[in-house]
Amino acid sequence: MEYKNLKIGYNTDNKVELLFDTPKPYTNQYGDSFLYGLKKDGEEMNFFATPTLNNILSRFTKGDVVNIRKEESENGKTKWDVKKIAENNTQSNQQIQNANTGVIDARTHDIHKQVCLKLAIEMRTNSNEILTDSDLVIIGANMKNLLNVLEGTTEPEEEMPF
Repeated sequence: MEYKNLKIGYNTDNKVELLFDTPKPYTNQYGDSFLYGLKKDGEEMNFFATPTLNNILSRFTKGDVVNIRKEESENGKTKWDVKKIAENNTQSNQQIQNANTGVIDARTHDIHKQVCLKLAIEMRTNSNEILTDSDLVIIGANMKNLLNVLEGTTEPEEEMPF
């Protein structure tokens, strides 16, 4: 199955659902980019995000519906405005199903996320250097994997559709 590539023009709203928790990193003649699987208007699409946009999108997870808007700033540079417009379809903020213990409430889940982020950062670096885009992708993936282990929600990895 071939997927269309989503192209985002300036000053347009693009309501999309994220199909995966993490993008696939790419490097080509234009530099680094991150391949996302999205659903827009019921159609599955690919989307290549810049490192700047990826940093913003990495705050969201599979099933989140967001609006992505590209605008031109006063100095002629691209500015991204991304807002969540619906709750995650796979995990409610009210409760998370845990295979071992039943249900984890939102407060406990938030605490787990904080602990996993701290551990993921400690796993990645012990220096005072600025984190690169690659570091942030790895930290995000490690955080989500640690959270899955902690909450007993680990499921088989899904293949990206490309």
